[in-house]
Amino acid sequence: MKRNKLRLLGVVASMAMLGTALAGCGTQTATSPSASGTTTSSNQPVYGGTLTMDLSSQFPHLDPAKAYDTTSDDAVEQFYNQLVTYQGATNKIIPDLATYTVSGGGKVYTFHIKKAKFWNGDPVTAQSFITEFDRVLENSMQSGGQGFVDPLIQGSAAYVAGHAKTVSGLKALNQNTLQITLLHPSATFLYVLAMPFFSAVDPSYVAAHPEPYIDTHPMGTGPFELASYTPGKDYILKKNPNYFIKGIPYLNKIVFNINNSPSAVLFHFEQGQTGLISWNQNGIPPEDYLPLMNNPKYSGDVVKQTEVAINYLGLNTKVGPTANVNVRRALEHAVNKQVIVRILDGLAVPANQIIPPSMPAGYESTLPANAQYTYDPALAKKLLAKAGYPTGFSTTIYTDNTSPTDLKTAEAVQQMFAQVGVHATVNQTSWNTFLTNNETGKQGIFTLAWFEDFPDPSDFLNTLFNSNEAPVNNSTNYSNPQVDALLNEGATMPAGTARDNVYKQAQNIIMSQAPWIPLVYPVYDAAVQPWVKGFYINPNLMDPLQNIWIAPHSS
Repeated sequence: MKRNKLRLLGVVASMAMLGTALAGCGTQTATSPSASGTTTSSNQPVYGGTLTMDLSSQFPHLDPAKAYDTTSDDAVEQFYNQLVTYQGATNKIIPDLATYTVSGGGKVYTFHIKKAKFWNGDPVTAQSFITEFDRVLENSMQSGGQGFVDPLIQGSAAYVAGHAKTVSGLKALNQNTLQITLLHPSATFLYVLAMPFFSAVDPSYVAAHPEPYIDTHPMGTGPFELASYTPGKDYILKKNPNYFIKGIPYLNKIVFNINNSPSAVLFHFEQGQTGLISWNQNGIPPEDYLPLMNNPKYSGDVVKQTEVAINYLGLNTKVGPTANVNVRRALEHAVNKQVIVRILDGLAVPANQIIPPSMPAGYESTLPANAQYTYDPALAKKLLAKAGYPTGFSTTIYTDNTSPTDLKTAEAVQQMFAQVGVHATVNQTSWNTFLTNNETGKQGIFTLAWFEDFPDPSDFLNTLFNSNEAPVNNSTNYSNPQVDALLNEGATMPAGTARDNVYKQAQNIIMSQAPWIPLVYPVYDAAVQPWVKGFYINPNLMDPLQNIWIAPHSS
């Protein structure tokens, strides 16, 4: 997803984790799975207690159909469940509220709904999911999930266009059996279903309340219920005593105190008043990272992992000097990525291609020669001369003001460009203004980032470089018929080596034409108190609060 700083998805985890639900029919039981992941302990879980955290801002949305940012998802993932989910810290899809089978040449998915209830006691049924799909597909909802299932699900396009009152590909075969029929096989459909957009919702509750009410008063199936919300102060979550997975959650209560002061966040953690700095702050605030790392008492509490994400410089292929491919190639050679790593206090890895190395497929250990770029200012000047700019040119670098490092990155690139004769001014605006302008496709050069929606190269390559995604997602206006054909072919291929090779071929062509300067793969960081146990990082989900417990400790 495009760089909303609230949406920082993707971390590869590495050590043994705890408390994750196992797949299977019927009722689930909390156990200690064998999958690897980052964790704080392997001790026996303890029940009870309250986890307190500082929250960077109020939750923008508590309605799963509307939530598409990490702040919202941190809450929504505790309030709602989907048909399927990810196993612990892995990319493996497992049943959540339903077991499933796939038939019809990969186009028909049949889900058998488990015995579960909403907090108000209403049962979860097949209609619970159909209602949510309908909501996501309604244009008036403006859900970020619409494009993930339309037109993929049979009949979705007719429903969206207002030509049908129901989606023909969504059927309740009986109260507890849901059948979803696709227009073509999709290697990523189960990943899509694991997104919070497609949670079970209570049809009666939805019918009885307007959307704005649902967006602030959730009615879910999840491990925690919203007990109270005091605007500007806090959210209090309480344990769902009837959660369908036996044995979790461990905590009795979670308190999110709204606090956007990095110094206060650091003070509260160091004083032991809060247990976790993670997605509740979108990682450790940049101002707090070095103080924590430089303090031996707390440096061991910091967890770091490379994200399935990339920070990049977009080079518009249709606007200004960057419409010339040799200009774009010249700018590739003008950027020293190690400088960007230093600006980010080492919380980044230099990037040489679009697909991050932590992506399960698509990353290339060796790129073709015409897709490789090294820091070489002399070569950059030669390519600028070849493009007709022997003395360089003037331009603008567009960025946002969400984080101090954004401006520092843009200014560093500005200085690097100046070394090869390209004189850039930096235009910094608010995130909303920047993104609105970026999505018109008229910015010549801009800083952005992409964080995975799900672990598949199509989420980067198709979303950001297919001609049909311009200019909103493909804001460099990149267009190549050969690449389009490859990306469209990959969309219908089964998972495997042949499909992976299609995406690699597409990436190599894209890189050779340089619509992006890949800058760095960011590193996610979190701070976890030693007495907070069961914590791990999933590449695709927020914090596993349902699996966390608090060990006895002195306050």
